Amino acid sequence: MKQLIGILLLAAILSGLSSCLNTSVEKPEKLIPKEKFEKMLLDIYLIQGITTGADEPETLKKITQTDLYFSVLAKYDVPDTVFIRSLIYYSSFPKDYEKMHTQIINNLNEAEQQFKPKDKLNEEPK
Repeated sequence: MKQLIGILLLAAILSGLSSCLNTSVEKPEKLIPKEKFEKMLLDIYLIQGITTGADEPETLKKITQTDLYFSVLAKYDVPDTVFIRSLIYYSSFPKDYEKMHTQIINNLNEAEQQFKPKDKLNEEPK
């Protein structure tokens, strides 16, 4: 877990430095396609929401966040080094990266609306 957190912090620092210094990051040889990368981030955000909730199920308490993150990598058949390099590359373009995050947040909001109870269900028929 400490390794994953350290890697993510390093990626964030590197992306911050790259945007401040206005240097370009070389495109990695094995770059995850943007659409696939967005889906992976969406799954990671869902994992974070599940594991940091106050009403976390007892079965999830036995599983570490690192295990869950690696399950996302396994789901998409992506090595962790490829994910980190892709994260650094995409985050080196702040405007595009922000658009990507906006799209992910929109997808999360749409999914939330599907599972929210409808007010009409609570109303009595007239």
